[in-house]
Parts: sequence; structure tokens; C-alpha cells
Amino acid sequence: MSVVSNRSDMTINIVNAVFGATLFAAPWLLGFGHETWAALNARLSGGVVVLLALLAVIRTHDWEEWLNVIAGLWIMGAPWLLWFDDVPSARWAHVMTGFCIVAVAAFELRRLYHAPDDTGAR
Repeated sequence: MSVVSNRSDMTINIVNAVFGATLFAAPWLLGFGHETWAALNARLSGGVVVLLALLAVIRTHDWEEWLNVIAGLWIMGAPWLLWFDDVPSARWAHVMTGFCIVAVAAFELRRLYHAPDDTGAR
């Protein structure tokens, strides 16, 4: 389990928190609050992403980023898994937000596991 201590760059965590908060607010912003499963999933999944981002502010572990990957994949697949794929605003909110969360988490995992090479040309 990798830990990054004394991390000064919180940009990744802020971006994830914004994605989570946007998904949490999407039922009201995009008008699919009447769709029970879509709204419930948006609120719960968005809350989980925000919580993971806040945990990563304290100390970044690689498992938090892996959980973000899993959460992002769930969010992307939720319209079909929870049968609200016939609601375009909910479907696109979930697919786009989930994709962005997975992309940001993959970028962060790459950064955590592949430190810059110090032997390169200067």
C-alpha cells in the first residue's frame, strides 16, 4: 500500500470533490430528481466520491484512488445496471462524470506508482 505524505498538490482531490459534488447535485440541476434510482445513485455515488476526496486530503493512499476507479466504473455502468438508461440527462450525467473520475484516478495512480526518472537528460 503506497502512501504519499507531505503532499502539497491538492488539485487532484479538489477535482474529484467537484466531480462528486456535481454528480450529487445533478438530479436537481438536470431535472431527473423524479427518477428514484437515478437520483438516489447520483446522491450516494457523488457522496462517496466527495468522501474519498476528503480522505485523500488528509493523507493520500493508493487504495483511495483504486476505490475512485471502482466508484467511477460503477457510476458509468449504473444507468444500465439500475435500469434508468431511458433518462438521457441521468444517463449522460453518470457516464460523463464516471469517465472523468476514472480518468483522474488513473492519472493519480500513474503518478503514485511511476516516480519521475532522475537519470534523464537535463
